[in-house]
Amino acid sequence: MELRFTGVMTTISLFTVISILFFWKAQSCSRTPLLLNNDCRLSLIESDNFICESDAVWNERKTVYQTQDKENMKKRNSNIFFLSNWEPNFHCSHARRIGEMGDGGKWVCDLYRLKARPNCLIYSVGSNGEFSFEVHMKKVMPHCEIHTFDQNRYNCPNNICVFHQMTLGNGTDPNNSKSWTTILEELGHTQRKIDVLKIDIEGGEYSFFPFLMQSPTKSLPQQILVEVHPNDPNNIHAFFELLRTYHYVIFNKEPNLLAG
Repeated sequence: MELRFTGVMTTISLFTVISILFFWKAQSCSRTPLLLNNDCRLSLIESDNFICESDAVWNERKTVYQTQDKENMKKRNSNIFFLSNWEPNFHCSHARRIGEMGDGGKWVCDLYRLKARPNCLIYSVGSNGEFSFEVHMKKVMPHCEIHTFDQNRYNCPNNICVFHQMTLGNGTDPNNSKSWTTILEELGHTQRKIDVLKIDIEGGEYSFFPFLMQSPTKSLPQQILVEVHPNDPNNIHAFFELLRTYHYVIFNKEPNLLAG
């Protein structure tokens, strides 16, 4: 996901675990009560009220982004795809790893900022019965509401999250799947911001994310932590270009060595 400099921002994580992309929209759609002052008005508008910093610092961020974005748009051949493709182009000063070390945990951008979000909402998709991310998140952000989704049935630890057995798709592909918009409607979340989407669906990201990005802009998650699995390089490039088109930026990337 990239940042558009007249808009909002949201985030992504990769198998490589590309950690996280930030989402920036043309207009701010939320009014989070952060440290409002005239000196950080530009960054608040362009980050959907997520970051408050001086224009000078913010504009330097954009210069760094533009430089690395040009490099990311070069398609480099390599025996190890992520060794030379799609590097982070945005820096989160207080990124924090949530969940188990190694496989399962993810880096989250400036988690402390969610303290100012009284109705903080987190989705975790593809848990496979592993809840270390949810448990750790609830410990550091007890006010956040966490919903976990998987196509198989598991039980969330007590007072940690709400579990939903379902498959994400467009409603017909895969069979018996539900679209992102349908899920938000059924859970009563259409008027709420999804602050963090953690997702690991074993290669299904290449078919699901085009469906996700067709949803109304206001329903798109602000941060996305996604494990990206080995695939045809053209598919991987298309995946990141899609996120870039919808104004996400990459703030973290780490290899999952279990992928081989």
